[in-house]
Amino acid sequence: MLHIKWMAPGAVALGLLAACGGGGSSEPQFVPGTGVPYGAQTRVDDVIAFAKAEIANTSDSRDPVVLGDNTTLATTDTDEPADI
Repeated sequence: MLHIKWMAPGAVALGLLAACGGGGSSEPQFVPGTGVPYGAQTRVDDVIAFAKAEIANTSDSRDPVVLGDNTTLATTDTDEPADI
């Protein structure tokens, strides 16, 4: 009987959670019109991670990554070169 008592409130809570998107960030993951993550424009570590992921996911049937005209990748003059 206890399970039936909590079914309706549980269903309502689940519906509300689904309606709000689960509490995740509404911030876009990529720079608009590109395949470049936002972090790659501000952090060199994200540029390196992005490059490594793209190299690891290469395929002859995959579409090329769009960098766009306004994409500027982060740079540094002090860090050592990274192995990619």
